[in-house]
Amino acid sequence: MSDPAPSTSTRSPILWGAYLACSWTWCIGLFLPVLLLRDMGWPGFWIFAIPNVIGAAAMGWIIKTRSGSAHFVENHARAIWWFSAVTLAFHLYWILWLTSFIPAVLGIPASYLAGCLGFVGVFALIASRTIRLRKAPQTAFVLLVLSLCVLIGTTLSSDLQEANVFLQGSVQHSAAPLWMLPVMLFGFLLCPYLDITFHYARQQLDSTQKSRLGFTLGFVGFFSFMILLTTRYAGKLAGAMNGMECSPIISPWLASGILIHILCQWFFTVSVHLDRMRTLPGAESKKTRLAVLLIGAAIIGVLAPGLPAYRGLLGGEIGYRLFMTAYGLIFPAYMLYRVIARRKNPTGRQPTMWIAIALTAPFLWMGFIERQPVWLLPGMALILCIAIIHPKKPSS
Repeated sequence: MSDPAPSTSTRSPILWGAYLACSWTWCIGLFLPVLLLRDMGWPGFWIFAIPNVIGAAAMGWIIKTRSGSAHFVENHARAIWWFSAVTLAFHLYWILWLTSFIPAVLGIPASYLAGCLGFVGVFALIASRTIRLRKAPQTAFVLLVLSLCVLIGTTLSSDLQEANVFLQGSVQHSAAPLWMLPVMLFGFLLCPYLDITFHYARQQLDSTQKSRLGFTLGFVGFFSFMILLTTRYAGKLAGAMNGMECSPIISPWLASGILIHILCQWFFTVSVHLDRMRTLPGAESKKTRLAVLLIGAAIIGVLAPGLPAYRGLLGGEIGYRLFMTAYGLIFPAYMLYRVIARRKNPTGRQPTMWIAIALTAPFLWMGFIERQPVWLLPGMALILCIAIIHPKKPSS
């Protein structure tokens, strides 16, 4: 197979690093650290951040050629399409749930809120055009600078300090991060290979050296700053989800910056996934399937604020955690069974992966919904053991 033809005007590892960081800063990086800091403190954040950064950056080192990336996409187009489709549904659900309470949580006055929405609208129009013109890396770099400015603002301001101190003071330290770590490793080390935006970046970085530099800059550098920014507003969001107001209303300028950061990052991720999905084989015939999935996610997202709580979790958070199962179990299981295990030991027996997922799912329910994370360890052990004893293809 020949290398895919270039389709953008830049081969800069810095710009593609910005693209990778922004395309990967989605409703997990923008929100999951809030939940982990609330439940487990800084150990929870680090078991999220380190596997995430290393796993994403590693793809640029492991896939050594552009043609290798193109070959992977060709062989696993269906799984890659589903990864983007579920990601889009997750984003739609999350943003509808989040925007039902975040403007009030941040204390944004109506006039500032109108300005935020106007800014995001202008960004959306410009970004939509530049992405169509294959200038997404340049757009991502501008977005990265904007987010870094918000990070600096939240760091220099003391407005968020009381909420964050209160958040850390309310954490009950336990062994939960240790039980959670295998799931984080399983998900973040394997999921990046099913992200079509990662493959797009890899195919535009036309040498092994540029690929390694772009992915390393993108995740060890740029993306790390993005998730660090999430920790800055974690106290406000976690406090509101717990029904407590533990700090005064923050500066409307700072609050507006946080909201703009979230909405613009959300729009960029959604846009680049939609843009890249169209290039996958058979994508045109799946438009109806995608529309049904997104409509369903939107309906649930609108209803999320009114869903009943369970085990101390808001209904909206339960929905968020259930979506996370796709990235902590289903998609990494595909990589383990249909890519790694099959490459080492080819087999035509398809149901094994789904049986393993079905057997493992109750353990994740106990860990994430029943809030007993010790169950996550045997769950991960189970799915790995089934992969190891994956039946060999009978010899002819």
